[in-house]
Amino acid sequence: MTVTVDRRALEAWASSRRPYLDNLKVVLIGAIIAIHALLGYASMVEAWTYTQLREVTLATATQVGLFVVAAPFGLFLMALLFLVAGLLTPPSLARKGTSRFVTDRLLRLGIPFVVYVLLVQPVLVYALEHPLGHSTGSFREEYLGTEGRLDTGPLWFVGVLLLYSLGYAGWRAVRSWWTARSPRTAVRQPPGGRRPQITAGTLALVAAVVAPASFVVRLIWPYGSEAGFSDLNFWEWPACLAVFLLGTVAADRGWAAAVPTALVRRSRTVTLLGVVAMAVLMAVVGLRDSVEEALGGASWAAGAFAAIDAVLTVFGSVWLLGVAQHRLDRRWRHGPWLSRSAYGAFMLQTPFLLGFAVALRPVGVPAEVKALLVAAAAVACSFAAAWFLIRRVPGMARVL
Repeated sequence: MTVTVDRRALEAWASSRRPYLDNLKVVLIGAIIAIHALLGYASMVEAWTYTQLREVTLATATQVGLFVVAAPFGLFLMALLFLVAGLLTPPSLARKGTSRFVTDRLLRLGIPFVVYVLLVQPVLVYALEHPLGHSTGSFREEYLGTEGRLDTGPLWFVGVLLLYSLGYAGWRAVRSWWTARSPRTAVRQPPGGRRPQITAGTLALVAAVVAPASFVVRLIWPYGSEAGFSDLNFWEWPACLAVFLLGTVAADRGWAAAVPTALVRRSRTVTLLGVVAMAVLMAVVGLRDSVEEALGGASWAAGAFAAIDAVLTVFGSVWLLGVAQHRLDRRWRHGPWLSRSAYGAFMLQTPFLLGFAVALRPVGVPAEVKALLVAAAAVACSFAAAWFLIRRVPGMARVL
């Protein structure tokens, strides 16, 4: 039996959504896939599956340029996804109720995460590493032995978001139960029903909490490192949790419709200053070949990195959300199918990124050319494959 998604149904789905959020999702996921392609040929930070297997490396000047120019913005791409997720969580919970909300999250986040982590990622990595001599033992020895660990790949975001979502739903359920049992403890609304607004000072306070928390966490798990039995990116948790919670609070302030203009302007100013500071820091540690010191440890570079990263994460994600509301709030011809395919594209990126990288191994061209080719091909194929699965595979539309 074949399931198809016709144009009319797709338009109906898109008409009930905010265009800027869907367009933002497409842009962010496309950028994340492209960044992973570039990281596959970088040596300064080994943060992607293909990095340790690369046959060529980006020139030092290219890497320094990318880190100085692109790294500051890349730092808060994932944070922006968590902010948007937090923004959409309270209305979703209110609309579906706790039971349906939890079931939906387990279906759309939990099942893909488990399948990917326990099956897709280890099979892909072993199939890539074993022929190249990096995984010399059997599959069982490599991934089921005493030294085996869970490799979540890019789906660490999905696993962490699931934990945050279930935690938020549980907290709301407990609060509702406690309020019903003890009415006197109910939170009193300000006069007129208005809630205190989120200001630049609020964001600064959030960043001030995130910075030392990130620094402490990175003493154990440096930025980009493996995290114990898994790689759930513990080094990003303070920032991601902060912006997720910020989103849940902002949902009641109408941020899904519009972030206050004055706050967007202030966030832009702070973010650009943070970008300059991060660019200077990246240039200094890059030229001194001490990038690893900045990623974690008891050093001035690690402290500076954590502080600037916190500012960029908080203020940058708010600024980009405001920019998206003004610049991306429109419908493009192919926007609905791209948006509908975005989550699936995020899920499917690894096979295409690794596949195209392997296909280009024998080609004698510079790493810069390979990175661009892999990025373009992986982005296009990930979105196309996701759309095909949604249209043709029964039940896949509920998951992707």
